[in-house]
Amino acid sequence: MYELRKNHIVQILLDNNVTINGIVADYASDRVLVSIDKDSVKDASLLKELDELSVFVHTFMGIKKMVSSVISELDKNNCIIIENNPAVPVVQKRQFVRVLSSISFEIIKENKIIDCVCVNISAGGIAFRIKNSDLLQLDEILEFKFFERDFGKEIICRAKIIKKNNDIYVGQFMNLNIYDEDRIVRHVYNLITSQ
Repeated sequence: MYELRKNHIVQILLDNNVTINGIVADYASDRVLVSIDKDSVKDASLLKELDELSVFVHTFMGIKKMVSSVISELDKNNCIIIENNPAVPVVQKRQFVRVLSSISFEIIKENKIIDCVCVNISAGGIAFRIKNSDLLQLDEILEFKFFERDFGKEIICRAKIIKKNNDIYVGQFMNLNIYDEDRIVRHVYNLITSQ
């Protein structure tokens, strides 16, 4: 699956409708190392070499599915290795996995700082509120600054204001590099698993 990256969320659906959750710890063109969530270790310990799996990965291009099999069973680090196969057609219509968040961040507009509060976030963009809802216009491209406390390092990127609904704006990220994108995906994953 070429869309797959480190820290992407992985869900393995078994024949008995049990879901095993984890994240991509590492990957190569033919295999994926999956770090299994502590709540899924018991079910993952039952997987055997060559077991066929339905694998769903929350990628930067939405949820992708692949049919895979176990290469290496659960190890002492609670990891398994599965085949990395091409994705089958998209599972969901939304392009990115979105999660509720309340982090604060800043927008820089004409050398002025606008304080913002997130409503929800994905690797593709962010919905947010600001105190003065008349400061931003649709189709504006602005600089967004996210803080180290939330992502492990400061992230500065550009985003286009694509929607306004009452007092909520939506910004679509435009120039995220793959490392910053992975940090946002990890933040989304952490929020999902903490709910």
